[in-house]
Amino acid sequence: MARELLEPIERLRVLVVDDNPADRLMAVRILKRSFPGMHVEEVGEEAQWDQVLGHERFDAVLIDYLLPWTTGLDLLHDVQRTWPGIPVIMLTGTAEEWQALQAVQEGLEEYLPKTPESYAVLPRALRFALERARQRQALVESKETLHLVIEGVYGHAIFMLDAERRIVTWNAGAQSITGYSEREVLGQPYREMLVPTELRHAVADKEMEAAERNGVYTGEGWRSRRGGGRFWADITVSALHREGGALRGFAVVLRDATERRRMEEEQRRSNEFRERLLGIVSHDLRSPLQAIMLHSQLLSRQVNEPKVKNATTRINLGAERMTRMIADLLDFTRGRLGGGIPVERRPDDFFAITAEVIEELQLMAPQNPIEQSSHGDGQGEWDRGRIIQVVQNLVTNAVKHGAQGQPVQVTLTGMDDLVVLRVHNQGQPIPPEFVPHLFDPFRRASQETADPMSGLGLGLYIAQEIVHAHGGTIHVESGLEEGTTFTVQLPRKASHRGDYRHTNLRPERRAAPAARKEEHT
Repeated sequence: MARELLEPIERLRVLVVDDNPADRLMAVRILKRSFPGMHVEEVGEEAQWDQVLGHERFDAVLIDYLLPWTTGLDLLHDVQRTWPGIPVIMLTGTAEEWQALQAVQEGLEEYLPKTPESYAVLPRALRFALERARQRQALVESKETLHLVIEGVYGHAIFMLDAERRIVTWNAGAQSITGYSEREVLGQPYREMLVPTELRHAVADKEMEAAERNGVYTGEGWRSRRGGGRFWADITVSALHREGGALRGFAVVLRDATERRRMEEEQRRSNEFRERLLGIVSHDLRSPLQAIMLHSQLLSRQVNEPKVKNATTRINLGAERMTRMIADLLDFTRGRLGGGIPVERRPDDFFAITAEVIEELQLMAPQNPIEQSSHGDGQGEWDRGRIIQVVQNLVTNAVKHGAQGQPVQVTLTGMDDLVVLRVHNQGQPIPPEFVPHLFDPFRRASQETADPMSGLGLGLYIAQEIVHAHGGTIHVESGLEEGTTFTVQLPRKASHRGDYRHTNLRPERRAAPAARKEEHT
């Protein structure tokens, strides 16, 4: 390690300026003895000094204080102008302490009196001076790089405040966002320039206090533009401290989020209006539909005319379909506005519930075989009506979208604390781009080929909400060779932690490799 540090120093160029040949020789010998190979150039007269100022840059300069043609302080200034940043060491026997202190204040790196002890430590003093100069240069380059990066960020206002919260730096992004130029804001209080009047004490002070207390504050709020305008900002404030812990200022980053906030607000209002409208409409439609079904059934019993019988049957089927759609809308609004679909769990047999549903569906579609297999037991606490909805939806979809003549396989597995339902069918797989949105409301795999009589596209969304309300998970896997499988996992008993929103049971949605055009409702 020591050798690695020596090699760069041995290749350096050092200038020694002293009108006393003996003192100059002593310094040169000490340096060359400690650093063989170092190039040392000597100056003892004014003409030599004027000439050497035109040479290439030196890495360090040793100067005396009192020379016939000038002082060490003037030499220091010449060096700083000619070779900025290089360390200067004063080795003198004539300067007073106050003169040396003045030179240090103006940039002198080190002051040594001309004594045997000082000559002995000269190599070490040079090493330390060179290292400090290197660190200063690295810091300057780092600051320049940071400044260029900050200036290049036009989408963010990035600036610094001092401990009194006055603006001390200002980037181009800040000018672009706020309209204020650097000249207008430097030295001005941050609060008066950029915070609306009514928020200056209640909000802005709390942001700074939070940053000072916790190290950083993140939030959002209104900020002022030049000319009285406002913008909604993402706000980050970081507190900056000195080595002793004293506050030295703040770094502030603002991003204009006005457009994002406007879009979010529009989306929120749109969703709220749609969901409330759906809730009101679906609720108010139930009463007239019940009246239609009641009177059509009554008419069917009282009139034996075949045409009337056929018409009343069609009326009933349409009314029943509308009733199911209204029930779906009500479940949807409960899921969105009410914090989830409510379930009332009672002891029951999940396997028996599933078998009843499959039996009914098989009677309705005898041409599509449904095979059921069970392993273990299905005892647990379930909302029977809601579980029927889930099984009906998954099995009906499997029958509808399965390959003609291929059976739908329903597998039930009872595990220690879980019951697992798998519904599998062969056929064209679900398009991979649609899988992440399969359980979203009002979404269909193919809008162009969707059957207008098939529903609103809420079935899988409602099934998912019911599963989640039981504390379970639901996901799908689909491929050209393996077919499509929906898997539901349900805990036998209610979790003490509440529904899925407070657990880690929400499923991963997996991609599928091939294409399916049919609608899933």
